[in-house]
Amino acid sequence: MDAHELPLEELISPARYQRYRAAARGDTARAARLYMWNCDLSAAYWPSIALVEVAIRNAIDSQLCSHLGVTREHGWHPEVLADRPRIHLTDKELDKVKKSIDAFDRKNNPAGQPRVEPTGGDIVADLSLGFWVSLVGEGLPRQHANVYDYFTKLWRPFLYKAFPHYGPGMTSAGPLRNHLRTFELLRNRIAHHEHIFTLSPNHHLNNIIALAGFIDLALADYIRGNQQVTAVTNRYRSFVLQESPDLGDPPPDQE
Repeated sequence: MDAHELPLEELISPARYQRYRAAARGDTARAARLYMWNCDLSAAYWPSIALVEVAIRNAIDSQLCSHLGVTREHGWHPEVLADRPRIHLTDKELDKVKKSIDAFDRKNNPAGQPRVEPTGGDIVADLSLGFWVSLVGEGLPRQHANVYDYFTKLWRPFLYKAFPHYGPGMTSAGPLRNHLRTFELLRNRIAHHEHIFTLSPNHHLNNIIALAGFIDLALADYIRGNQQVTAVTNRYRSFVLQESPDLGDPPPDQE
């Protein structure tokens, strides 16, 4: 069975499928092939995204624990939730930590049973990528005596150590924020099964490799040598357009 024989418009909704129809200029078969190629491209990114996402959160977690003088098993979460925290997170980030603890309690602490405390690993695994990206963000500078200024309170004192090969180091987190937000955009679009065929595959692949390298050079080398994004990208003309492959002609309308 070919992709165009599937009732894709019905299966994924007319509104979602319209973008593929428009890109294929009304060619039903081409729109179906584009949708399937988009799925293949998403799948090709995922191993690299998974490696880098976990590396990011663990690198930041390690530095938070080291700065607070706690083990990673114990975790930093009791410290930020204390009445007199040694690290101040904004209400938005604190709410995410509290929700992770609540989720752990629902699974592991039924009524009438002895309480089980979450480990640091339990909380780290539950927090979203957005949480970790936000810690490298600006926080709320110039409010509440600057205690929520993440650059001066988190980045410069210790958090820069999570990215030992990041060139600017403690002096500037701005370029790294851009890398992380670009990574988060791609990761979330793929996780929600959205279209990515309009994104530049070279730009996003290079961004993933750059982030990996900021943390661990060997990780970057591994991703560079094993990624399948380039192979899928190079199949665009032969699969979607049904033309002879031309490596210099990327998918249309790239952002």
